Amino acid sequence: MSSLKCAQCGLINFASETTCKRCGAILNQNIPRAVAPGPQGIVLEDGYVLPPPPNVGMPGSGVWRSKSTLVMSQGAALPDRCVKCNEPAHGIRLKRKLTWHHPALYLLILVAVLIYLIVSLILRKRANVEIGLCERHLAIRRRNMLITWLLFLLGVAGFVVAAVAQDGTYVLVGAILLLGAIIYGLVVVRVVSPSKIDDKFVWLKGVNKNYLSQLPQWPGP
Repeated sequence: MSSLKCAQCGLINFASETTCKRCGAILNQNIPRAVAPGPQGIVLEDGYVLPPPPNVGMPGSGVWRSKSTLVMSQGAALPDRCVKCNEPAHGIRLKRKLTWHHPALYLLILVAVLIYLIVSLILRKRANVEIGLCERHLAIRRRNMLITWLLFLLGVAGFVVAAVAQDGTYVLVGAILLLGAIIYGLVVVRVVSPSKIDDKFVWLKGVNKNYLSQLPQWPGP
């Protein structure tokens, strides 16, 4: 990765920058920037250069552990193992489109739900990941999805019965079933969840501890 070192304060900046992020000095764009062959690491926004992981380009490269969290580069390929039990996945991949925003934005719900929705759509970060699952956990996920849909359909049926029978009791039953479907889908069906996403990395929760133990330690700040 090409970068520029500020002559004023020594901070390493992205090659595309025209001024130093730390001191604001003008970077000399005319200085030739030689890029050494092979992976050069990732330059973070604060100037820290993250060293490349071993076996870059192989499944599992660009993937680390940070305590109970998996950290991966955007677009990195996860190992061919189940993230729930660490058994071989044999090529089974679950494609997920993840979104994340800072938890402080939830406070906007207290002001207005519409404002929260607009702001969260603007500020959210997105990532596409392919998660390895074994056949057993893939079958468990399909079963949980079926339960979620059954709860949802029973909830809708409760409202239909309430309208036909003109009995408010079925409205309450339908509402409880719909709420149960939402909670079950968010808590049980979800395989992993993002704890943070930025332009370069994704932090994932819910990964098996044995799976994590085989990954290199996250060297970032």
